Amino acid sequence: MTLPHCSVASEEVGESLAGTAVESVDRWLLLEVTDPWAPDAIETEALSGQVHARLGRWLKEIPRSRLQLIRRPGHTGRKSKFIVVSCDRGVVSEVEVDRYEDLLGLSIEGMFEQSTPATKPICLVCVHGRRDRCCGQHGSAFFRALQGRGLDVWQTSHLGGHRFAACALWLPEGLMYGRLRPEHADAWVSARANGALGDLTRFRGRCSYDRPTQAAEILLRSRFNEPSDDAVAWVSTTASAADTWEVQFRVSQRTESVRVHLEQTGVSRPASCGKDPEPVTSFVEF
Repeated sequence: MTLPHCSVASEEVGESLAGTAVESVDRWLLLEVTDPWAPDAIETEALSGQVHARLGRWLKEIPRSRLQLIRRPGHTGRKSKFIVVSCDRGVVSEVEVDRYEDLLGLSIEGMFEQSTPATKPICLVCVHGRRDRCCGQHGSAFFRALQGRGLDVWQTSHLGGHRFAACALWLPEGLMYGRLRPEHADAWVSARANGALGDLTRFRGRCSYDRPTQAAEILLRSRFNEPSDDAVAWVSTTASAADTWEVQFRVSQRTESVRVHLEQTGVSRPASCGKDPEPVTSFVEF
């Protein structure tokens, strides 16, 4: 029996995207690698043992950090870009290296210290088909739809949540989206250009937050129909009971609370293509 694509199964059971983004990450390391990516990106053959070890050390030493491999079709130049992004400060720093081994001579702390404000958005679209076929199919289509829109657009390795493909990350803000299709590109880019988050049903969350806080922000914004990115500011998150959190935000000079609970929905779907179905959980206002 042929199993359905995980993205189809997830959408058919109505799985919510709220609170499914990469969590507690606000420093991103982006390395351009044009060679084929391994299913686990850091194990890619083109990265030597020393480079692999150095990248792993940086991820351990830099709090709240994550590595993404990036590429652009047709770019076969000798140099590769290495970009670091700090979401909390909205800054970016980049260098070009002739060989991946040149990373061994870099001061990663110096790169972060010398970062400057981003001059245009960086958009990463997961196309990691060797990790999951849905990412390869939907991600590649959405990547093509973003061309020529004034963005610094890259294909990227696994962003998590294959079943929500196409998945995209908007930097330097660290906003993650899912179930993006080519027909969504115009509205999505326009919303971001105007400081809005866009369609909240496709917003997975802000990666600097933990998942309960991600979901709480989306639920709060839905309650007040507030799409403006800077209109809501996180204040605190407190676990109040089993799988339940009290989250406070500042909205228009007042404090608003959202109580979220992680519940079993009673339906199942595969987490990725080829896997057996698993129960679906979802954050709800409680």
